[in-house]
Amino acid sequence: MKSILFCCLALLSVSAFATDDPKVLIRELNKKFAVVQDYTAKVQMDFAIPGVKMNHMSGQVYFRKPDRFRMKAKGIFFLPKQNPLQQIGSMLLDTSAYTSIISGYETIAGHHCAIVNIIPTKDNAELILGKCWIDVANPLIWKTQITTRNNGTIETQNQYGNDAKYTLPEKMEIRLELKKIKVSRMIAGDINKKSKPKTAGEEPLQTGKISLQFSDYRINSHFPESDLQASQE
Repeated sequence: MKSILFCCLALLSVSAFATDDPKVLIRELNKKFAVVQDYTAKVQMDFAIPGVKMNHMSGQVYFRKPDRFRMKAKGIFFLPKQNPLQQIGSMLLDTSAYTSIISGYETIAGHHCAIVNIIPTKDNAELILGKCWIDVANPLIWKTQITTRNNGTIETQNQYGNDAKYTLPEKMEIRLELKKIKVSRMIAGDINKKSKPKTAGEEPLQTGKISLQFSDYRINSHFPESDLQASQE
């Protein structure tokens, strides 16, 4: 009886340690990332960009490892230069390029998440600091804050559906610093356009929000190379 009790306590200790070890969480995430070689999906986009009127848009996304990404839609849309779905995955895969520590815990959408800080080990890295809110029971990233030298801080919040096992979200909300992000000249002209004078004490809105709704994921479908190439229209 004592030996059975000892084994049970040992297993509980290992389980508890695993949730407190960021390397364990990242390793489990990387296993899920490794399964996806390519994917396509339909996407619905909504924008809340101060100074820019942008309509609801629909399109198609294409991704192929290691970092080839294209979003196809009619009209002008506003997104960070990096692939918002795969940037954090690519960053976590190179475990030699950063140190990870857990700085606390937080509940997001009912999920107990460890706040994992990603600290680059190279002084010349584009990344300054990454934060990932990772579900400790079923490692998935529910929130990120990525601060880079050129694009400031970009925050994402994810919701998952049927494709959670591939770490692919059903919905993603992106918040970004407009003064730092690199955008096209046409959109930058609208954002930087002089607006009416501000009243005393009023703070200008410095962040934008983009909502992406994904559906009809097709994973490892080996789609044609031409789908990744921009059209000449």
